[in-house]
Amino acid sequence: RDQPSLADKPVAVGGLGMISTANYVARRYGVRSAMPGFIAQELCRRQGVELRFVRPDFTKYTAEAERIREVIAEYGRFEAHSLDEAYVDITDRVRDGVAAKEAAAAGDSGGEVAEAE
Repeated sequence: RDQPSLADKPVAVGGLGMISTANYVARRYGVRSAMPGFIAQELCRRQGVELRFVRPDFTKYTAEAERIREVIAEYGRFEAHSLDEAYVDITDRVRDGVAAKEAAAAGDSGGEVAEAE
């Protein structure tokens, strides 16, 4: 998102010591989360591609997580367990949606609709 020129390149977040995550392109070459970066780099090199590293930006991740949590909160109570993991209770939303559909179906008896005078 921040560097569109890397969209089709193998990219990992982290460095030679450790990778926190990798894009789908890098995963095709065997790069995985929690893998030492030097091993991931070598995996890619042996397959004729260069692995690009980007540094983590937790300030940005935290801001994005907050934006997403605001959207999730519209659907019900939720618990956030990390920046990229949350559980939302949608029981009330589902119940309300089912009740609305049932009410609409009950109101739609196929009869005539009275016109307002």
